[in-house]
Amino acid sequence: MIAKNPAMTWIFVAGLLAGCVTEPPPLPQHNPADPQARAHTKAPANLLARDETTLAIEQRLSATQAYAESAEKMEHDMQNMPGMQHGEMQHGEMKMEGQSQMQHKADIESEKKAAADEMKKTSDEMKATSDAMKRKSDELKTEGAIYTCPMHPQVRSDKPGKCPICGMTLVKKEKAHENH
Repeated sequence: MIAKNPAMTWIFVAGLLAGCVTEPPPLPQHNPADPQARAHTKAPANLLARDETTLAIEQRLSATQAYAESAEKMEHDMQNMPGMQHGEMQHGEMKMEGQSQMQHKADIESEKKAAADEMKKTSDEMKATSDAMKRKSDELKTEGAIYTCPMHPQVRSDKPGKCPICGMTLVKKEKAHENH
């Protein structure tokens, strides 16, 4: 019927278009989709409030920082003192340079040797422990057999007998081939 009457078709299309152009229904008051609605302006509670733990940590950190700053200042002051420069020593009119550096190198070498000796000792102890564990493992593998039920593998015995569940004869099974 619409296709037969072109005037009616135009009226129908105009009606559809007019329906699309109308204003949408008003939104309810305080709806978040409404651009006119105002959000709450109250700030959220501080989630990072200073509790006892935070205060204790801050106190320790400030003490550590103060200690570091005083040590840094002391080092700086010592460098400015006559006769206290690193790597030299004054004794009356005579200067002795490099003696502390030689002592420092000797200390480092002795520390390196001590660390190497300690590492060798630890390595030897680990090898001895590993060898002992291997011997114990080999002993356990060669120890006797166990007997289990073919139908109930949870039943185990160190001597032949019958299964307490089904009465079947227990079968010998080597411990080394056990699946735990």
